[in-house]
Amino acid sequence: MSLVELLAIHWEEWHGLSRAYQDEDGYVLACENFGTKEIACRLTVIASDRSTAIVTPAKWAAQRAQAQKGT
Repeated sequence: MSLVELLAIHWEEWHGLSRAYQDEDGYVLACENFGTKEIACRLTVIASDRSTAIVTPAKWAAQRAQAQKGT
């Protein structure tokens, strides 16, 4: 599962800054320019695209809307 799919499932609201990514241990990190902060979220699943995925609020919102249409 891709990172945007995982975040759309596990986040009911956007918790990142301008973008988020996942480290090799499953922790989700948020970035804003050169600053980084760890989000209090460790996913037990490592995203299939973890090494390249960068999720923005717009990508998250689009995926979340798509997932909600399917339910």
